[in-house]
Amino acid sequence: MKRHEALIPLSHHHHHALVMALEMKKAGTEKSEKNYKQLIRDMIDFWKEDGQDHFRDEEDILLPVYLEYAEQPNEGLVKQMLYQHAQIRGLIRHLRESQNTSYDKVNELGKLLDEHVRLEERELFPLIEEAVPDKYLYEAKGGFHRDSLSGN
Repeated sequence: MKRHEALIPLSHHHHHALVMALEMKKAGTEKSEKNYKQLIRDMIDFWKEDGQDHFRDEEDILLPVYLEYAEQPNEGLVKQMLYQHAQIRGLIRHLRESQNTSYDKVNELGKLLDEHVRLEERELFPLIEEAVPDKYLYEAKGGFHRDSLSGN
């Protein structure tokens, strides 16, 4: 799917999140290439380097621009996105802090990340691209943090 140039940095993060989600969904199965501690360490590193800033970029920069320019913003979709952000933050906090966690929590986070990225890429970003004038999408891009892996 073609993405507006200004949203490509966020889509790069989404790609990395999908890779992480796939690994987490396989956790505890014979298909998993990483052990439990490795997966959690990788997730925490991803969260520190890109994830938490990515959420801030969306919540503090992108959504306000969308809500300003959309004639009829999809409030349900925005609420769902923000709710998923809160769920993801909670699961990451659990994995970071809990001594008694399970593969189930890792799998749950993987499934939620996958669902969340697909919601944004397939449903929300097309609405944003349609509603927000190019000039303001490029201005928003100027405020996004740089992706640690791609440099975008």
